[in-house]
Amino acid sequence: MKWEELSNLTPDNGAIKDLKELIIAEVFTDPVLEQFFTLMYNVKNGDKVGYVGEMSDVGWAGDKCNPEYKKATIDFLEKEWKIGSWTVPLEWCYKDLENTIAEYCLKKGTDIGDLTSTDYMDDIVYPALKDAMIKMMWRMVWFSDTDANLHSASGVFSTGTDLDLFKTTDGLWKHLFAIGTASAGQKTAIEANTQESTALQFSKLKEAGVAIGIFDSMLENADSRIAGLPGAAIYCTKSLADALTKDLKREYKEILTWEQVFGGLKVSEYNGVTIYQIPIWDRMIMQYQNDGTKLNLPHRAIFGSPREMLVGTPANQLISELDIFFERKERMNYIYSTGKLGTNIGQDDLFQLAY
Repeated sequence: MKWEELSNLTPDNGAIKDLKELIIAEVFTDPVLEQFFTLMYNVKNGDKVGYVGEMSDVGWAGDKCNPEYKKATIDFLEKEWKIGSWTVPLEWCYKDLENTIAEYCLKKGTDIGDLTSTDYMDDIVYPALKDAMIKMMWRMVWFSDTDANLHSASGVFSTGTDLDLFKTTDGLWKHLFAIGTASAGQKTAIEANTQESTALQFSKLKEAGVAIGIFDSMLENADSRIAGLPGAAIYCTKSLADALTKDLKREYKEILTWEQVFGGLKVSEYNGVTIYQIPIWDRMIMQYQNDGTKLNLPHRAIFGSPREMLVGTPANQLISELDIFFERKERMNYIYSTGKLGTNIGQDDLFQLAY
C-alpha cells in the first residue's frame, strides 16, 4: 500500500481503528546485498584500484654456463573509482493523515503535528522506508547509469521513469555489458532477448534445449580460473533459472532442486557449479526497462566471483543512518539521509556473461 493511499481508509467505515491491525501488502524480502559483491570502505572519487596479474612464462630448455638472461613481464591493472552522491529527503504533514485511519495515531493538542514516536511512523513509515532503501541500493548497485535515458530517446528506461533514480553512478550491469561488448568470447548471446515482444522473449527462452545451451555455453567458454575464485557461481535472473529447470526436466528427466536460502533468493547446482537466481533483477527490468512492447535484456546471467564485483563508499557503511526530526516552526516532519557510492569491476577477463 502506498502511503498516499491511506486517504482511502476512512475512520468512519467501521473497519480498522488500530494501525497495528492494518495489513500492508507483503513486501518482498530481498537477499543480503553484500552476498553478490565486495564492499570497499573509505573509497573516494578518483581513487585507484590496482591488481597484480600473472608473470609471463618462465623455464626454458637447457642447462649451461653463462646462460642468457631474459626479462619477465608482469601484468598490472589499474582502474579508477567514480563515486556519486545519493539523497533521501522526505517530508510529512499531519494534515495529510486527517480523515484517514492514521488519524487514530496522531498526538493530541499542540503536539498533534509531531508524528515522531507515533504508530504511524514506527509501524508504517520506518519499516517501509527500510525496505525502500534496500531496494534503492539494489537499483543503484546494479542498474545505475549516469547516461540513463528513456527508450523514447534511444535509451532503455520505461516511459515515466524518474531518471534521477539511476544517475548516482554507473552500476555493475553497465560495466559488465562493456566487457561483453569488448570481448565477444566472454558473452553468450541469448536470442530470446532480441524478440520483438515480451511474450516472445519468454516463450523463445522456454523452447527445448535453449536454456541448457545457454548455461553449457557459459561454462564451456569461461576462463578456467573463474571456478577457483572465492564464492564463484552463476548469478542469473529468475527467468533463466526457471527455463533451465524446465529444460532439464523435459530433456533429461532431471529435477533441478532449488533451496531457498533467505528471502527470495534460491540456490541450486548445475554441472558442479552453484547457481543463484535473483528475482529482484527480473522485477527491476520489468518495472524500469519496459517499453510497453518488450523488455531490455530480460534474461541475464553472470559467471564470476563477488571478489571481482566491487562497490565502494567513502563511509564505513553502505546505507547511511537516518536523520529524523519534527520542525516546530513549520509543523512538518522530516526524514533525511545521504551518502556516496560507486561500482567497479576487478579483472575483466574473470567473467563469463550471458544476455
